[in-house]
Amino acid sequence: MRFDLTVNEFTKSMFVDRKLVVYGEQFWRPYVHVYDAARAIQTVLTAPAGKVAGKVFNVGDTSENYRKADLVEIIGARVGPVSVDYVSKAEDPRDYKVAFERIRKDLGYRITKRVPDGVEEIIRTLESGKYSQQNPATYNVVPASVTSFRKDSL
Repeated sequence: MRFDLTVNEFTKSMFVDRKLVVYGEQFWRPYVHVYDAARAIQTVLTAPAGKVAGKVFNVGDTSENYRKADLVEIIGARVGPVSVDYVSKAEDPRDYKVAFERIRKDLGYRITKRVPDGVEEIIRTLESGKYSQQNPATYNVVPASVTSFRKDSL
């Protein structure tokens, strides 16, 4: 689990820590659930070559472009009141919205999960206690059930 990605980080901070610092709440980002990203890869790999050869497909849905402030609202509606501090930031090179019409029109692809669905999944996982250790080097979380790794366990 990666808690260094915006939706995941915001959800964890708001749910567990009951506080969040947001830098540049007005900046836009497109989001797609990892499940839908994997489905998109499968869709492209199984499509007729003539439909995909030489094309680039944005994976997602235009409605899944959110400002950071929008994410705070979505998560806050689920977790209740938390302390949120907004830090003004004038620019961010990652501030953009993405259109996804090509993948829908050319391949009939539609997402199945939206940001609120992902937020709910993260909260349920946090409630379960599955992720209790943080790896500070990567800000990834190791499942509590994983105590050691052996090469022969793969």
